[in-house]
Amino acid sequence: MLLLHLAWMTCMWDCAPKAIITDQCMAMKNAIEDVFSYTRHRWCIWHILKKVPEKLGMYDAYKSILSSLHNVVYDSLTKEEFEEVWEVFIKNYEFQDNEWLHGLYSERNRWAPAFVKDVFWAKISST
Repeated sequence: MLLLHLAWMTCMWDCAPKAIITDQCMAMKNAIEDVFSYTRHRWCIWHILKKVPEKLGMYDAYKSILSSLHNVVYDSLTKEEFEEVWEVFIKNYEFQDNEWLHGLYSERNRWAPAFVKDVFWAKISST
């Protein structure tokens, strides 16, 4: 991790990045937290949504689930609205025990558009 820090800082005139977008790699998450503790780390929404067919495609209501999930993610303008519609989504499809969705929810501040508005991303949400 020290080499990552030194290499970046050398190349970028001793300026740490203000923001980084990666996939959900835990090693990257940990390294960024350790090396660039003040950098806003966001997860690539494309990588997250790419997993939806694998994680939720086995349900009979998959098309409805996918549409509802997209509405939750993209139509929630505030954190509070996201919280409300996420709860309705989970209840409607009885996903209270879905570990993947539970994990996404617990890290919503890293990927949900309503939660990443604290940094200017220039409309970039994908790696």
